[in-house]
Amino acid sequence: MVLSIPRAPRLSDEVASRLGEAIRAGDFAAGQRLPSEKELSERFAVSRMVIREAMSRLKSDELVETRQGLGAFVKADPGKGLFRLAEPALSPSGLRHIFQLRVAVEGAAASLAAVHADAPAIAAIEKAIEELRADLEAGLDGAEADRRFHQAVAAASKNPYLESFLAFLGANLREVIALARSNTRERYPDHIAAVQLEHEAVLEAVAAHAPQRAERAMRAHLSQAQERLGLSGHDEPAERESVP
Repeated sequence: MVLSIPRAPRLSDEVASRLGEAIRAGDFAAGQRLPSEKELSERFAVSRMVIREAMSRLKSDELVETRQGLGAFVKADPGKGLFRLAEPALSPSGLRHIFQLRVAVEGAAASLAAVHADAPAIAAIEKAIEELRADLEAGLDGAEADRRFHQAVAAASKNPYLESFLAFLGANLREVIALARSNTRERYPDHIAAVQLEHEAVLEAVAAHAPQRAERAMRAHLSQAQERLGLSGHDEPAERESVP
């Protein structure tokens, strides 16, 4: 069963997405002035309010800047815009791509955690697992404890960029993770123990300072999560035997 969160896309998001794609593709050069609100309104057959909302999102993505009385311009280096998850990320194909990203990034984070984790970092991972066990025994889905587990592993990597990026993913996927765990608990109760064992395998490898084993354990856990969500495809690369 594939879980998704259906949402009707807003017109402003659609307009911002299409303009953003055009900017990234080079259809509008760095520093170039974008068409006026009136022109864009006519081009996309939407109101000026929709165009203003779209421009606000493009500004937050650091793709455009506005100049008083002159209009909107493509930023000098639009490629440095903020990373974000668009609404299609919550579709089955979008979630599959996100899990592929998580397997790669969190596998690396677990490997680094096994190299750099100190006693407090390992204790934080243990605490998250204990909280997760307590939630499950209380009949809760444990989604928040699950998020804390993954964030504790990222923090143990001692790489602030990994930690920040995975905090971003965790915050944006909180609802999806809750749905996934609820689905597992209600439809596949026999899988709950397996999920807990997957977390413990990561902890054991990190505590043993075994980076290759930690990466394999995290990649296996996320791949199994993908399976439980019905998101696995046949295009997954074979698991690496070792870490360079």
